[in-house]
Amino acid sequence: MRNAVGFYWTLPVPWAGFIELPEDIDAAAKTSRTIRYQRELIRRHAKENSYQLVEEKVFLEIAPDRGSQYILEALLPLQVVCREQSAFFLYVDFWRVQGWRGHEAFREWLERTPIKFEAVPPDEIAIDGSMFDPHRHFGEWRERQHEWTAAKPERIARAVEEASRRRAAGRTYKEIADALNVDGVRSASGKPWSEDGIRDLLKKAMK
Repeated sequence: MRNAVGFYWTLPVPWAGFIELPEDIDAAAKTSRTIRYQRELIRRHAKENSYQLVEEKVFLEIAPDRGSQYILEALLPLQVVCREQSAFFLYVDFWRVQGWRGHEAFREWLERTPIKFEAVPPDEIAIDGSMFDPHRHFGEWRERQHEWTAAKPERIARAVEEASRRRAAGRTYKEIADALNVDGVRSASGKPWSEDGIRDLLKKAMK
């Protein structure tokens, strides 16, 4: 039986409040359907092709609409594992099928890495009794991501209004940040408000 390493990555989804990912593989799979899909697909592929998974790694990108060089922080340690344990690197090859989820830094790493790797096609599979269609899933994700991006001016305007009203009432920046988070008033990025974030928001609004 050959050794292998499984790598699963995804993008944050601010409009759904998905901005963190557990490092534990199974916990991450419960948090993200995309991670769960990759985990199931890679594990099935490993079983069918006599691979023993010696390590699995998840990675969450820093922006919802693009890949970054930060992915190398997750890939380089796996490169060491693959070399030391003569393991294949297994990943789901999203971008070669209808242009899904292109990631330039990931592709460049694959082109120059000295380890052996194997791309697994993103086929539709059954998960917990229902079919998961990645084409449909990512299509819906892109549509909602576009809607989120288009609504950015509205989110900023509402945040400025709510923060200004509370500031006029004598609330501190921290109190305002806490209140907006509780009330579900989202920031431009979708991340929770912080004291510094409110300060910068009101400072820009006054220019």
